[in-house]
Amino acid sequence: MIRLDRSFLLLLLLVVFCNSVKSQNLFNAENSRKFAGYLFRTQQYNLAAHEYERILSINPNDTVTFTDLIEAYRLGNSCQLSFKNMEILNVSSFFKNETLAAEYLKLTLSCNNYDQANYFSEALSELDLPEQKFYQLGRFVFEEKTDSLIRFANRNHELLSDKYSLVFSNVKDIANFKRKKPGLAAVMSAIIPGSGKAYTGYWGDAIMSLVFVSTNAWLSYKGFNKKGINSANGWIFGSISMGFYLGNIWGSGRAAKTYNRTEYESLYNDAKNTFYNHF
Repeated sequence: MIRLDRSFLLLLLLVVFCNSVKSQNLFNAENSRKFAGYLFRTQQYNLAAHEYERILSINPNDTVTFTDLIEAYRLGNSCQLSFKNMEILNVSSFFKNETLAAEYLKLTLSCNNYDQANYFSEALSELDLPEQKFYQLGRFVFEEKTDSLIRFANRNHELLSDKYSLVFSNVKDIANFKRKKPGLAAVMSAIIPGSGKAYTGYWGDAIMSLVFVSTNAWLSYKGFNKKGINSANGWIFGSISMGFYLGNIWGSGRAAKTYNRTEYESLYNDAKNTFYNHF
């Protein structure tokens, strides 16, 4: 009898719970939006994106949710499938919404994805002129197209330097960067071993090169001076010195290229971080 009462009670609770769920409709768009917001606030961006996608499958004209979805894609670094999903959801039909258009441009820059170049242009057209120039400049920065970046910045100097002074300052640093010349570094090291590496800022390598080349050259000279061309030490240390000398010349040219690449990466990373701070 007791078992029957307990079974009946459990059945009764189950019926009450099902009716409660049905009456509240826990999976409607409103409750799903609250859950997605919770996931977003707790930085579970990929899960939030899935929830926003589900909401849009119920209400495909929800512009606010679409904007939140794109932001979740960006903050979750979801670049691989996001653009394909947005094309399926027909993102371009919502570009009349300025906030959504700007969020799409932010995602495009963050992912450095311009496969749908027409979408980028459409989204740009919905913004005011300063913002258009900001995102156009951003494209050159994220693509690291130095010549185009400098030309564009010079043509829009007043507009960009006024409203986006920090961004424009980063661009000026890129434009004013003085590249080291690999040929000059090699010639300098050919004249004075290590000087080419000093020119590129690698002072430790410069000193080591000078010490190794000069020390072995001196030992070679000492050997030849003592025993003439039959000196084993002369030939051994002379060969070592020549090897270091030639390697130093080649290494100096390579050091200049490494310096240029490293400094450009640093300058562009600073510029990109400044853009991220404006997002």
